[in-house]
Amino acid sequence: MAIKGLDMLHYAIIESEDSTSTTYGEVKEFGPAMALNLQPTINRGNLRADDKVLFSDSSKGPITVEVNTAYLEKTVEADVLGKEADANGGISDAASDNPPYIAIGGRAKSARGGYEYFWVYRVKLAPAEENKQTEQDTPTYQTPNLSGEGLPRLDDGLEKYKLWDQDPDVSDTSIIDEWFTEVIDKNWAPTV
Repeated sequence: MAIKGLDMLHYAIIESEDSTSTTYGEVKEFGPAMALNLQPTINRGNLRADDKVLFSDSSKGPITVEVNTAYLEKTVEADVLGKEADANGGISDAASDNPPYIAIGGRAKSARGGYEYFWVYRVKLAPAEENKQTEQDTPTYQTPNLSGEGLPRLDDGLEKYKLWDQDPDVSDTSIIDEWFTEVIDKNWAPTV
């Protein structure tokens, strides 16, 4: 699907996970979205014999994730990178920082009309590279660019989910109304 925009980036921290379930915390706004890049890793192997390839197989590895926002609020940075915000209004980096696994969701404007909504279920981000530069004649901006890996959920192996709001098979549009209040997956059902 041809995409021409990105907005409404959100995240939810995984509070607990095991082989039977994944529990997410509150869905929160990530920050003004600039870019979200998801690059799947595909590992390929060939079995060669008699001077030719007899068999070929592949397996999926982690998804490389890059998130670029205009800025990160202190509370968001602390949440997604496992940092600590203090009573003075600052935030500290420490050797003991341990970023949690999070889900990342948002929507992208479709060239066919409407929006493609998405959730990436299990991502661990690393601290952003920080660049600071003196002002030049032409303004330039340095923005946070977080990178990390997306992995399958432990309980069901799902990695991500997407839905185009103009798809005629979307019979219950209340799924769109709930998209940023909970992490949506294929088992979503309207609350009665």
